[in-house]
Amino acid sequence: MSSVVSALSFLDERAPDRAIFVWADSILKASGVRTECRGLENLPPGNFVLCVNHQSNFDALVLFRHIRRHMRYVAKAQLLKVPVFGPALRRAGNIFVDRTGGAGDREKLMDAAAAVRDRVSVVFFAEGTRSDDGILRPFKKGAAAMAIEAGVPLIPAALAGTHRILEKGSVIIRPRPSALLIGEPIPTKGLTADDREALTQKAHAVVAALLEQGNQLVTEMER
Repeated sequence: MSSVVSALSFLDERAPDRAIFVWADSILKASGVRTECRGLENLPPGNFVLCVNHQSNFDALVLFRHIRRHMRYVAKAQLLKVPVFGPALRRAGNIFVDRTGGAGDREKLMDAAAAVRDRVSVVFFAEGTRSDDGILRPFKKGAAAMAIEAGVPLIPAALAGTHRILEKGSVIIRPRPSALLIGEPIPTKGLTADDREALTQKAHAVVAALLEQGNQLVTEMER
């Protein structure tokens, strides 16, 4: 599918979207993973920055199964080294950072803000890395900074249960249920760079509450 995405990317930046949705659905179905999503009605009609926790490599699949929007990711630069897959990610328009928080990463994110305003929504795994136990970690400020710079809503969301499908450092897939909960948009109109920390903390509090609900939902799905 990476080769298909790469080829379609030469036609139009939106051309790979349908193939990506098929890719996500196919892997989830083949893996026997059931998912539930609540809060899709909270997504605005325009572009947004999705601020979500990160538990597993299955997170992106669950997001693409339920959010059928033109959407790309902020991803770690190491993925570019993966043959075929890495180049496909770049051609599809994803944003790569070194996760050092340095000037280079900040410049890339600010440059991408123009694209968020005009063309595409962006997903931030706000913890900066996967949580190997499902416990929410502190958030980086990149999602808040981009939403403020782009002037688009920050959407808090929580993924629950995915860390039990494919544990960090493992290649064994377990058919466990997962849930995606999407919160109400947090407006950024009138905010400045000085508000990044407060916005980040607000998003973290909302995601923490959503994650608790998501964990309860996953428990119900397992019964």
